[in-house]
Parts: sequence; C-alpha cells; structure tokens
Amino acid sequence: MRAIGRIFAALIGFILAVIAAALFMLVASVGFEPADPADSFWFWGNFGVGAAVTASYLGAMALAPWAVVIVVTEAFRLRSALVYLVAGGVLGILPVLGIAPLMRPLDNDPRNIAILIAAGFVGGFVYWLMAGRMAGIDGVFLTGSRGPKDER
Repeated sequence: MRAIGRIFAALIGFILAVIAAALFMLVASVGFEPADPADSFWFWGNFGVGAAVTASYLGAMALAPWAVVIVVTEAFRLRSALVYLVAGGVLGILPVLGIAPLMRPLDNDPRNIAILIAAGFVGGFVYWLMAGRMAGIDGVFLTGSRGPKDER
C-alpha cells in the first residue's frame, strides 16, 4: 500500500511542480499586472489560458526525464532538496542545449535562458515540498525489509 501512496504522491507532486514552473515562467515573461488597468479583464483571461497551455506543454516535455528522476530518487531514498533543485535546473537547461525535442532552439537570449533554468529550480523545489521530502519506501527497493515489524 505504501508503494501506491508514493506513486500518487509523485504524480501530484509532478503536476503541482509543472503548474508552479509554468506560472513562474509567465510571471517572469509578461509580469503580474496589465500595463493598462482598463485591460485587466483581457490580461487575466489571457494569463489563465497561457498558464494552462504552458503547464500542459511543460508537463509533456518534462514527463519522461522527470520520471527517471522520480524512480532514481525513490529507489535510493534521496530526500535532499539539492537533488531536486539540480534535477530541475538540468531539465530547465535542456532546451538551451538543444536536447529537448519539443522545443525550438533558443536564440541564446540570456533572459530567456535564466527564466527556463529558474523555472526548473522552482519546479524541482515544489516537487521536493510535495513528494521529495518523503522519497523512498523505507528500504523496500534496497533491502527488501518492510520496516520495524519484521524485526520481531
């Protein structure tokens, strides 16, 4: 049952991390308030639609690499925030290196590169907050034991 709980925690953590990274990217790119207060209705409408599209796009791009990170961190019970921050930063830099298949090559604009890497950090941190702090199933993968009850 614990394994099923960890799968759900990882799934929910991934979804929330993608949403946080998408919101960060939008706020860093277009700001958090409209230039003209009269356009606030259209700004927030476009912001909401843009957040949904960006989150779905980021989720599609990050699913396979982040699944590898999840499996490794769960198997080896890596619970350090630094692991998830580095993994998020690496995922953020993949489009800059031209490795992300769904992303067009960037024009090496330092601002866009910084936004992508920082969004990766934000996503990695949010995942750590939601699921990474409790990574691992108390040694089931590594030792085969189920915990203190087996030591009777």
